[in-house]
Amino acid sequence: MAKKILIVDDEKDIIKELEFILRKKGFEIVTAANGKEALELVKINKPDLVLLDLFMPVFGGVQFGKEFKANSETKNIPVILLTASADNIEAKKNECLAEDYILKPFDYKEVIEKINKFLK
Repeated sequence: MAKKILIVDDEKDIIKELEFILRKKGFEIVTAANGKEALELVKINKPDLVLLDLFMPVFGGVQFGKEFKANSETKNIPVILLTASADNIEAKKNECLAEDYILKPFDYKEVIEKINKFLK
């Protein structure tokens, strides 16, 4: 059974690129444009991993991460932060309660390596 990845980003081009690459690698993909939508989707499609943008309208990465990790059903699902903001990246990762981060623009090899690190 394919591992399910939830991509949460408000940039449609990034979602399309990641979705294309990850589907080619055999992953099942679910997408959301903000953290609020993502939390709703998590109830229906329990992902194996979340790729999470930091800055989004409505409901950002920090708020999503805190609610996602506070839920006993989802707290152990790994979150990888996706952000173009390199300043204080470790602090931002920790604030979102993410396990790791990837800086935009990203290298697809790095994305696959980090996903595989958590989904073995």
